Amino acid sequence: MEITRRGQVNQFKTLIYEQELEHIAGWVQEDPNLETGGDLFGFWTHSGFPVVQFVLGPGKTSRHNQTSFYQDREHLIKAGEILRQKHGLQHIGEWHSHHQMGLAQPSGGDEKTVFNALKQYKFPKFLLCIANLRSERESSGSKYKVNVGCFLFTPSSTEYQTGSWVVLPDQSPIRQGLSRGDNQSLLRNCRRDKNWEVDITTLEEQRLISTEPIEISKDIWYSTTRGKALLKEIFDGLKNSYQNCEMFRTPLEEIYFTFEQNPNYGYGSASDKWRVDIPNNFPQSSPKIKVNERSSSKIKDWNGASQVFRQIEACIQRYYNGEWSK
Repeated sequence: MEITRRGQVNQFKTLIYEQELEHIAGWVQEDPNLETGGDLFGFWTHSGFPVVQFVLGPGKTSRHNQTSFYQDREHLIKAGEILRQKHGLQHIGEWHSHHQMGLAQPSGGDEKTVFNALKQYKFPKFLLCIANLRSERESSGSKYKVNVGCFLFTPSSTEYQTGSWVVLPDQSPIRQGLSRGDNQSLLRNCRRDKNWEVDITTLEEQRLISTEPIEISKDIWYSTTRGKALLKEIFDGLKNSYQNCEMFRTPLEEIYFTFEQNPNYGYGSASDKWRVDIPNNFPQSSPKIKVNERSSSKIKDWNGASQVFRQIEACIQRYYNGEWSK
């Protein structure tokens, strides 16, 4: 198992249990030269994120070709009935492999198929997961590494979103419950494989880049023209003055920045790690600033109408001048 953090921006998050990824990896390794696949059952969070509770594999009469996969229809229908009636799960998407084709995103045919399904069945959104095989040295205990990406389609956009994963520990309680009943056809398990790789994130944060579009609630301070300008002013100022500056957003849509002191300034230490939290009623209220393990402090004599970045920077300078005050 390998979890990586990549530099790309991920616009949504898919929650899934670790062992469900192991099942996908196992099925993909069973057919290293043909497409395989299945379906995804779960629900959507209040933020619109998919939660995968159960991954269905290929049925006995599924068709596996080099550039296409067709699920066993009866297998899908029966599974859907059981999962809906016993656990209230929805069919939220599907997954398939591009085996060793080197195509880590939906193909043109995939896009056309999903957008047609959105229109025909009036789905509000649809999750598509693509798995790829990457050859490895056999001494590692497995011939391949299985990379799994997630992509979200909505009828309101002509482009899909690329997502990242929140990997929940161990086994899905849905699969655990089904294993105690007479659902062997539904469970058609493969040999689970831990040699998977995904782009991981957490529920608590969303890494942002100032040039990338994000969904914003109407009442958030940075939804206005002035708010966007202030956000860019702070980000650009911190990025130009300090090291390793990154911008994050919490589930409550609050913004915070992390960065490190630039030793070229001749004071402070490069190991000093700073964090600036921007409240949701900004710029009326002061940001909170902290360094290393110290408690957060508001900016003294904060004035939200004037040069917000200069006030943040002046507060940091006071720390290095020994004048840190709340």
